[in-house]
Amino acid sequence: MKKVKFLILPLTAAAVLLSACGGEPINQGPELRGINDITCLVNSTVDLLNGVAALDAEDGDITPNLSITVIPAVEVNNGYAVFTEAGDYEICYEVRDGLGKLARTTAFAEVIERDVYMSDICTNGFSVTAGGKTELLGKGLNGTVFSFSASGNEIAEDIKLSRAYNLVCGIEYTFNYFLTVNRAGKIKAAADNSPIDEMYIEAGESVVSFKHKLPYKTAADGTVAAEDVKIELWLGAVEGDLDCSVSKAELSYYQEDQGFTENLPNFNFNGKILNRDDKADAVYASADGKAATVEINNPTGEIWQVGMFVNTGLELLPGETYYLSFEIYSELGNGYQICIQHDQWQDSDAIIIDTPENGLVERTITANDGWRGPLWLFIRSGVNKNKLTVSDLSVKTKSGGDKLESYALSGFINKNSDGGEGGIKTEFGKTTYNIKNFGSNWGNNELQSPEFALSGAADNYVIEFKAKASKPLNFVFLIHDERASDWTTIAWRQMRMQEGEAVYSVNCDNLSINSVYRIFWQFGNFANTNYHDVTVEISEIKICLKNDLEN
Repeated sequence: MKKVKFLILPLTAAAVLLSACGGEPINQGPELRGINDITCLVNSTVDLLNGVAALDAEDGDITPNLSITVIPAVEVNNGYAVFTEAGDYEICYEVRDGLGKLARTTAFAEVIERDVYMSDICTNGFSVTAGGKTELLGKGLNGTVFSFSASGNEIAEDIKLSRAYNLVCGIEYTFNYFLTVNRAGKIKAAADNSPIDEMYIEAGESVVSFKHKLPYKTAADGTVAAEDVKIELWLGAVEGDLDCSVSKAELSYYQEDQGFTENLPNFNFNGKILNRDDKADAVYASADGKAATVEINNPTGEIWQVGMFVNTGLELLPGETYYLSFEIYSELGNGYQICIQHDQWQDSDAIIIDTPENGLVERTITANDGWRGPLWLFIRSGVNKNKLTVSDLSVKTKSGGDKLESYALSGFINKNSDGGEGGIKTEFGKTTYNIKNFGSNWGNNELQSPEFALSGAADNYVIEFKAKASKPLNFVFLIHDERASDWTTIAWRQMRMQEGEAVYSVNCDNLSINSVYRIFWQFGNFANTNYHDVTVEISEIKICLKNDLEN
């Protein structure tokens, strides 16, 4: 970036010039100090007056009189500016003293984009790109499908629907994509930008099927290697303007029998247990985390009202068979139940075991389409006093046989309670939340994103999103660990949403993470309860990498 500075330098106090008649001093010009070039991030607030001063020999400190102009135009308020686009900018500082003498200095700002780590967190990894003369008219999550519209497509490679998968080398995978398109035509499947199959697709709903197999390869430890592969559908050859949506993708394959795989190696109960409505007298894990105990001294008369939840954190895959085992010991010998269920409150189709013998308990579970979410145990004894200890929890799956993996999309969730009332609509990635009435507590009006996986050091990430509201609103932004048994967050901040569209950024906490998460926007608050019929729009949610400029 070429940088040229222009500076009108004032005379110093030691070099006062005298006029030709009368020896009267000549007015010195102002002096500008502390002005330097700037490097900053897009959508960050920059203090253009930081360390800057305007001094005048006659008038003293005239910094408040400084005028700052940015080219290309960026609004400056009280010395602060927000650069909403990356690029190079000129910043012109001007000031006049009491007699009108001018000083001017030009500095430069280099505004850089954040590195985006993940921009498809709401679409289960699906994304779309367009090249050539093709124009994407809209893309994003629509309810519970990923959809896009395009015009001007001419050749097969112009429109690419992409998703990355981790594939085991040497295994042939069958891919089934559940699509809806408005036009018929030829499409291609590709792996890492190389075509692997060509198909014809009819207008309407259809399932596109193709196969792919990586060459056999072993890893350094001698096991079969696995690689990340970008699978694409090239839809550019479909003639005319295109409307397309994908609801899910399925991978089916056969794997040679290699015994069993432990899904919960060295399971630790710490952080994974929860007291049912705090009605049990005690719920605690052992020092080594291998066991957990629930004590019930005050039963309520309903067996389901008192007990201990155990969140395994294991996401169940439809069609997969799981082999569950654990030890359980009842100190008092009174009756109780063990519920094996998908998710914490999904007990309508739970597997219920009535008062087993002390010792080993084993069950086989085959997850159907209804069994989605993390696997939970609910050990309950609301009608009897009990002291129950569960230990050595293990869940295994067979490594071989027919396998099915499903990648379906889920939409935003709207929660209203205790006076909160509203509804949501998601179209082309923009979620509109219409709030009819506000409850008094943050969680009474709540919008939740679909789930997404994240791992590593949480403070490496910055969450960005665009938003606006029809009236200024107070809200809480938080990111919740969906596998945690308690209210564990990796970010929590009270914020203010303005009427004009703006980009909001939130830094995550200094934590080690490896779980499934969901973003929450909470609007219920006493400060908002005087409002009615407020519309909130949220879009372009991204997980960005923290930049060195922020350290």
